[in-house]
Amino acid sequence: KFSTDGREVVAGSSDDSIYVYDLEANRVSLRTVAHTSDVNTVCFEDESGNEIFSGSDDNLGKVWDRRCFIGRDKPAGVLVGHLEGVTLIDSRRDGRYF
Repeated sequence: KFSTDGREVVAGSSDDSIYVYDLEANRVSLRTVAHTSDVNTVCFEDESGNEIFSGSDDNLGKVWDRRCFIGRDKPAGVLVGHLEGVTLIDSRRDGRYF
């Protein structure tokens, strides 16, 4: 999915990773192994582009804060309890709900 300003695209992958691609620089600006199975769905949380939501076949939803990635590739939050893989996640882009 595109960022609000259209400068970046976030994508999930079958290699368990999240990729953020900078369209202006024509390069991957972020890659992290985010889950233990295919990443089915991703989105930017709000217009800042700092937070990313992801959902995977590992039955988890995760919240990622790009400001905290220096030295640690750990999620800011994990949503557990799904009985099947998470196939859709989206944000209201209001900074509070998704």
